[in-house]
Amino acid sequence: MARPRSPKVQEAKERMIARLREGFHRPGQRFLSNRAVAEAFGVSYQTAHRLMGELQAEGWLARAPGSGSFVPGPAPRMRGVALVLHERARRRGSFGAQLRDVVREALEEAGVEWTEPVPGTVAVGTEWLPVLWEQPEALAAVARERRFAILVNDRPPPGLAATVVDGLAVDDYSGGAAAAEILRARGARLRLAVLAGPAGDPRSEARVQGFCAHAPKCDVIPAGTWYAEEAGPVARRLARREYEAVFCCNDRLAAAVVAAADELGCRRPALVGFDDAPVAEELDLTTIAIPWERLAGELVELARRRLAGDLMSASQRIFSPHPVMRRSHLAVGDV
Repeated sequence: MARPRSPKVQEAKERMIARLREGFHRPGQRFLSNRAVAEAFGVSYQTAHRLMGELQAEGWLARAPGSGSFVPGPAPRMRGVALVLHERARRRGSFGAQLRDVVREALEEAGVEWTEPVPGTVAVGTEWLPVLWEQPEALAAVARERRFAILVNDRPPPGLAATVVDGLAVDDYSGGAAAAEILRARGARLRLAVLAGPAGDPRSEARVQGFCAHAPKCDVIPAGTWYAEEAGPVARRLARREYEAVFCCNDRLAAAVVAAADELGCRRPALVGFDDAPVAEELDLTTIAIPWERLAGELVELARRRLAGDLMSASQRIFSPHPVMRRSHLAVGDV
């Protein structure tokens, strides 16, 4: 007479069924191996093998000889990419417009079909792979639905989102450190400041940390925003303090500092920005640049893989930014 099943083994089976029922694995995706089941649930290899056989017999799993167990059903195929971007991407001359243009050009050159929903769209049809920029609600939606997506110039939050959302971001800490090296090369005793972005934004925080690691005596001044039009009051306070050199966590904040100094008749500090947005060239701004061509190329490759049916867990790609040397890192009197 067979021994009754232990509660531990029964719980292992119920938890595997829950994983399948709740969408943690998609049709066509490989399921856990016998060895992985044994390690995950603390059962023997033989017990894991028996449980997997039961799940296959009950229709929860299918088995391909020599390839392991899969979730039954055809893997969903998508026709192209949906660019789900913040409405700022439609403002000509903005950082978002630069991102939008680079991505669209790369997709067109690669022959990848794309569409662009109206700004504010949260959900797109399942025939499209979402490419997201500054759209937190859409990011939360794809994470809930466990849909694949690509996040540009950011990283998905830790947890389940990071298993389905491929991230393309830059090494913000290294970029901040590079900015400090550029400004400190002008002199070790400079009065330095950092104009930080929104509180709690990990990109701004990493840039500040990288800068402070090389300039520990600098003042950190929170702007509370990424945008020049909102940073005016803080930029005017900064200009009145007459720092000799300032690192701005993006180029729009640097534009706010320039405007404030000129408005108040103060001497412009030596400046380094971040992003190499179109405004940087207009201001002759030395900046830490996002490597757009490399990032767009990687986006195209990720999109091609997903559109071809790749079901592997998402990955996070980090690119090293590089300095674009213009003239703003020199004080006005030194130019």
